Amino acid sequence: MKKLEWQTFINRFKAQVAFSWLVYFAIGVVMFVATINTAMPAKLHIQLHQIATQDIQSPVEVVDEVATKVAQEQASADTPTSYVYQKDLAMIQVEKASDIFSAITEERNKVNSIVTNTSDQADSEGESQDQEEAGTSIPSIDQQIKDVRNKLTDSASQQISDSTLKTLLTTSEHNFGLASEIVSSSIYESMSNKIKWDDLDKVQQAALNSIPTTVDSQELHQAIGDLLNFLIVPNYVFDAAGTKQNKAEAAKAVDPVVIHQGEVIVKKGELVTTDVMRKLKAVGLLNETFNILPFIGLAIFVTFLTILIGMELIQIQRSKKSTKNLLLVYFCLFFITFVFIKLDALLRHTHLTGIEFIIPVSSGTLLMAILINKRIAAVSSIAFALCSGFIFGSSEGTSGIFDYQMAIYILFSTLAGSTVLRGSHSRPRILQTGLIISVVNVMTVLSLMLMKSGGLHLPSLGLELGYTVLSGFLSTILTSGLLPFFETVFGILSALRLIDLSNPNHPLLKKILMEAPGTYHHSIMVANLAESACEAIGANGLLARVAAYYHDIGKTKRPHFFIENLMDEENPHDKISPQLSKTIIISHPYDGAKILREHRLPKEIIDICEQHHGTTLLKFFHHKAQEEMGQAIDESEFRYPGPKAQTKEAAVVELCDSVEAAVRSMKKPNPVKIQNLVQKIFKDRLQDGQFDECDITMQELHEVQTSIFETLNGIFHQRIEYPEEGDKKAVSE
Repeated sequence: MKKLEWQTFINRFKAQVAFSWLVYFAIGVVMFVATINTAMPAKLHIQLHQIATQDIQSPVEVVDEVATKVAQEQASADTPTSYVYQKDLAMIQVEKASDIFSAITEERNKVNSIVTNTSDQADSEGESQDQEEAGTSIPSIDQQIKDVRNKLTDSASQQISDSTLKTLLTTSEHNFGLASEIVSSSIYESMSNKIKWDDLDKVQQAALNSIPTTVDSQELHQAIGDLLNFLIVPNYVFDAAGTKQNKAEAAKAVDPVVIHQGEVIVKKGELVTTDVMRKLKAVGLLNETFNILPFIGLAIFVTFLTILIGMELIQIQRSKKSTKNLLLVYFCLFFITFVFIKLDALLRHTHLTGIEFIIPVSSGTLLMAILINKRIAAVSSIAFALCSGFIFGSSEGTSGIFDYQMAIYILFSTLAGSTVLRGSHSRPRILQTGLIISVVNVMTVLSLMLMKSGGLHLPSLGLELGYTVLSGFLSTILTSGLLPFFETVFGILSALRLIDLSNPNHPLLKKILMEAPGTYHHSIMVANLAESACEAIGANGLLARVAAYYHDIGKTKRPHFFIENLMDEENPHDKISPQLSKTIIISHPYDGAKILREHRLPKEIIDICEQHHGTTLLKFFHHKAQEEMGQAIDESEFRYPGPKAQTKEAAVVELCDSVEAAVRSMKKPNPVKIQNLVQKIFKDRLQDGQFDECDITMQELHEVQTSIFETLNGIFHQRIEYPEEGDKKAVSE
């Protein structure tokens, strides 16, 4: 009794708002404690511009990143810029000029052809006609310019003026050929030498001055000049890639500035300069008086993340789709993930290359995605990544306060764990997810390594990538191992568990198939109807489907007393009293619940099995009993004892069960009959008060009714009546 009272107290406390706040506070504490090293004070009490009271030596050997960077920047700045001479550019520009003149030539030829055809046709008819009557009209000069522009490249079309195109379209064949020859030769001669941007105007002007005097037309002279200004371009240009490579190589050639272990950073009696302070900070010795500000900053940071997580958890709880023991499940997964991160930070001190990449942190978000939902798993990924950046940053004095590499790695790894899993949560799918996580890990680390300015050490890189692959598979192994634990301890009915129960090879489903095949087929039909209907109202369609598979398992105890299992056999109810028939029929939900409990099926499925008839009346046997007794009998004697449906899924399964059985017994069903029958069953259940104890709304019932009707209409659609064998002969003859 005391145990029961204690359990009741715990359940009541978990339902209180104070419990939620306690869990949120615990989440914040976990993050604060995990990252507290970030705000811990340094070891030395020394200030800038003071005289050192003792020799201060470096306890470790580290690279002076600032001095090294300054040296690299200086080497990079001293490296001259590079230029590249594009020898082939002259021919390319000549080809562009040729394309421009070809487009203009094509338009000129088209116009000449139209003029010739028009003249010939007019002569053959012996009379003058309008051009529109004689043949194709000659396009206007504006239309010709537009047609030419459509044939040019975008840059040529934008740069060449209308006046230039008009001049080249209307000039004589001699001038047109002359212009083409001058443009090509001038481009080639001008670009045979190196041309910088600074020299471009000078070269273009020289080309304009070199236009021969035989070009006596001012318009043609301007057109040629317009083309030369467009086509003569610099061919000796700044080589950005080469310059960058040269500067990078110069910076790479600089030897790192190293602060050696035991090296005296500042001697006794010397002034503490800015450079000294920087070196002390680099080796992790800098510490002023205790400063509470870093702790306040860390608390603000942790509070922000806690609020972000809390808002998502509250949203899940309000959606009425929250997992049982949601907060406890989340906190356990959150805590376990941080334990992995902290242990991994300790592994870094073993100085094994890349060992930190072995962390199976994505198992935490993968479990969150399966047991809760993907959104909270994705939000948690951000928290894990940000906190891990501080954890790994403070684990080594040389890496600074924040380790961006590990933060990015854990961000992508956990996001992969929270979002990659699609469709069914079966174990093969989880293993596939592990493979994808491994690929994401490899690509993340590889990209981080390639983005570094230093060279790659292939053996070390191979070892690091191997750890990332192992991380993905460790995550799936941990997920598969911890999932049954959470399902058992917290009573969670996960999608993975439901998928396992929906396997046709499950012993209970095989039992229904072998002992009550009609019931098995009925259950499959009910499952299809229930899943579609639940999805239409936002309920758990997978739970409804699996519960429908098992809802009539109790019929296997006496299968031949249920009409769907009778073939050509005599109905056994014809030989027994209505009271005995009632006892047999009414017992099947509770026999089924007993069988399900014996096989340790989830409580949600057992509840739907017990509730799928509610307290409905066995009308047939009640009426038969009244006829035999010759007097009225209280309906309560022929009603199921209940309970009524407590959830939307139970209500939907109850409706689908009744509708499917009724439609199956209907002769020659058609859409009208089906719709009337569905409406009648819904109305009877509603008037009988079968949904008074669940939270399904009238709007949702209407949507369920529509979904069931549409599904049944698809199943019992009208089929073609094929002719008999004799009719087939007549048709063939």
